Amino acid sequence: MEDEAPNCLVISDGRRGIENQALGLAESCAMLRPLRIKTHHILHGKALSALPPKLQLPITKFDLPECEIAIGCGRQAIAPLIYLKRKRPAVMTIYIQDPRMDPSAFDLVIAPEHDELSGPNVITMLGSPNRITKEKLSAGRTDFAAELSEYTAPFAALLIGGTSKTHDLDLPSHEAHIDAALDLRAAGYSLLITTSRRTPDFAKSAWARFAANDENVWLHEGEGPNPYFAFLESAEIILVTEDSTNMLTEACTTGKAVYRLPMAGQAGKFKNLYAALETRCGVTLFKGQKVRHDYARLDETARAAKIVWEKYDQRK
Repeated sequence: MEDEAPNCLVISDGRRGIENQALGLAESCAMLRPLRIKTHHILHGKALSALPPKLQLPITKFDLPECEIAIGCGRQAIAPLIYLKRKRPAVMTIYIQDPRMDPSAFDLVIAPEHDELSGPNVITMLGSPNRITKEKLSAGRTDFAAELSEYTAPFAALLIGGTSKTHDLDLPSHEAHIDAALDLRAAGYSLLITTSRRTPDFAKSAWARFAANDENVWLHEGEGPNPYFAFLESAEIILVTEDSTNMLTEACTTGKAVYRLPMAGQAGKFKNLYAALETRCGVTLFKGQKVRHDYARLDETARAAKIVWEKYDQRK
């Protein structure tokens, strides 16, 4: 019964890439059982946001709705989850990512395998939770059918991230991405390209010039409705800059051929992710190859959702 469905509070700082991880897990849980989902954004000022979560707790009163399950992602979700646990011990608290503190502060921690976190209440997954389902991919392609019809099939998608703590989208990296795009165009693919908020301005400008000179290049720069799901569903081959855990694993939910685009910097623990994705999904650096990979579509979010309900039932 819907009236008996637990309330699930999704807590984040509102950034799309952070919120989508927690929301994706909640939505996957709701596909297994009735669940009422509500999002809540923690919007601190710069000074308070900079404080460690344990220092935020004594000076912050969190006005959080009633819930039975709380799922948080991102640094600003840590203090609210701990606050909830102290005030309402019956609430099941779940943190996504490595909290960089004792995992026992939460009922469950869901962390990427490449973070190498362990503990009795820690489960690991390949990549991070996401909101992608077969239904959303299909709906995305339907929603943008008219726009897609303006380009000539087959399609290749290029998902361009940007500079991060570990990776740098410098000029040589960008030039390698352009070369990959030219190679795909020469092979007859129309290109579906999306940039991100982290993409450097010089690269955004270059991609805009690239798209303006080719009628079979669709560039989405963030304005208007987002065709991301349509790009994933329509493309036969997907290239992703290797800075983004989210986009790499999301691309692999399609079961299609996925390749990494190189970035400068120090990959560090991301090398573990690359190795795991190569073993599981055949993801390698793009070097002009266009070979179909045969692998079962990646759906780690659904696996994590089943574990959440198992833990929930044990608590009940």
